[in-house]
Amino acid sequence: MKNPAYYSILCSLVVLASCTTQPATETPQPPAEPPAVSATNGQPEAGTEETPAATTPAATDGDIVAQFENVTITKQTFITTKTELEAVVNDLNRITFSRDYNAWLEYLSPEYRENFSDPAVLAEVSANLPIKGIQLRSIKDYFNYVFVPSRQNMRVDDIKFVSPTRVYVIMEISPGNLAAIYIIEKFGNTWKLVPKNQ
Repeated sequence: MKNPAYYSILCSLVVLASCTTQPATETPQPPAEPPAVSATNGQPEAGTEETPAATTPAATDGDIVAQFENVTITKQTFITTKTELEAVVNDLNRITFSRDYNAWLEYLSPEYRENFSDPAVLAEVSANLPIKGIQLRSIKDYFNYVFVPSRQNMRVDDIKFVSPTRVYVIMEISPGNLAAIYIIEKFGNTWKLVPKNQ
């Protein structure tokens, strides 16, 4: 009679062989997690995988993105304005690249011209220039020594309405660092640069 240990080892090998010869595709998968559920109504939250796309309300062109007293800015107005300002910024990029002072003047509001023609403002800007010793004496100096060097290759990453006609043009300078690169206001059908705090 064979040793009982022999049968024990033989059974172990049979069990081990049956475990290792099963196809990998038959390995049971953990059950999928249930969709996130709203704490208020027990229904799946919008945007989870289990929610059909058709039931998630899509943003419409009539959605309100900003409101100023009796004036509302819709998503469609926002999109149209952003497209117009992208064209303006591209043209300003062309102007700064070619140093076209006369073309730049066409983009200035009366307030902007007045502000950067003021000797006190020019003296303050001169004092804050990174290159010391430059004294701005005219708006043309401001264009050459401030505007052109600081407004190269601008782009419109976002816009923010601060009034029904005035918009901050926003650019992401570095990851997470947003800056208003232009303040632009619509005069009739034309966008013009306006100074800060006007």
